[in-house]
Amino acid sequence: MSTPCVSVIVRSMARPGLSTALASLAAQTYPNIEVLLVAANGKAHPPQPETIGVFPLRFIVPDTPLSRPLAANLGVQEASGAWLTFLDDDDEFLPEHIAGLIDATTRANDAKVVHSLAQAVFTDGQREIYGQPAALAELYSRNFIHLSSALISKQMIASGCLFDAALDIHEDWDFFLQCAQYTPFYFEPLQTFLWYVDNGSSGTVGGRNHDPDRFVRFRDIVYDKWRAASEALTARAEPLLQEAAAAIQQQRFSQALEKIDETLAISFNDPWALNMRAMIERMRGDHDTALATQTLATQIRPYDPAFCCNLAQLLLDQGARTEARSLVERALAAQPDYAPALRLLGQINRASLHDTAV
Repeated sequence: MSTPCVSVIVRSMARPGLSTALASLAAQTYPNIEVLLVAANGKAHPPQPETIGVFPLRFIVPDTPLSRPLAANLGVQEASGAWLTFLDDDDEFLPEHIAGLIDATTRANDAKVVHSLAQAVFTDGQREIYGQPAALAELYSRNFIHLSSALISKQMIASGCLFDAALDIHEDWDFFLQCAQYTPFYFEPLQTFLWYVDNGSSGTVGGRNHDPDRFVRFRDIVYDKWRAASEALTARAEPLLQEAAAAIQQQRFSQALEKIDETLAISFNDPWALNMRAMIERMRGDHDTALATQTLATQIRPYDPAFCCNLAQLLLDQGARTEARSLVERALAAQPDYAPALRLLGQINRASLHDTAV
């Protein structure tokens, strides 16, 4: 495997966790890393060493304190690596994090953003997994990628993708939307980034780090900024999906797949297109492929009752009753009167009673 340089940008306010964050970079197993520590608090930041472990560290001190997006922009503009990632001064990488993301780039085809999962760690000891496979249509609605769980090609910066200085928060979401205009994203289900949720002050997440008014205010700025692009995508994709659905009803599967492929070409990982493809694969008897396709679609829309039930049905086809029940229960939690879920639950319960009787 080749070892392109990875630039890790640390936007630092010199918080107490900085030494742990830097130690986690020093422990990386990937051999070609440069660390750019941007003193977001300006000249008040304590000096830093020239190396972290075996890796060079460039200490960048602006004349005045910088906001989150401006500190990020200074880092990416100074970076020399072929790939970029970020680490805040209160989080940490597990030793194999960057190596795992670089390895994923070998399977990513032409994707210029590779992303994974985050382990969200709360002060009470609770842990949750944050993240999911990306889809352009979903990314316009919400962000589900942590900046530190992503590896971004420097080509995205050359294309003009930078952090919007008007966004005190959600600047990472907006940045990913910029990137998504140029490239599909590739998802690798790593869990090698530790995100200490309560330590932050952005107000964008749960726990103690949550300011709902601030969250909504800047969320709506992002919505307004990208509304035209989102509506344009919908206007292009919906007619294709309607044609695909009509072709499926007439069992013209090859024509339906053509329309699905056209949709996916303009809307990467479009969940409705994937949902239709899984339906066709099941109708053709290719249950394993249908299961993989529907699993991806449901990961993208994890609380959509229809997607949950479609995946549950495929699991039932293969005898995975426990997993199917879990998905049906998720569907009913989202919509208690959802008829397909109630029917599937009855089917599962009857099968369980039959097994008990036997």
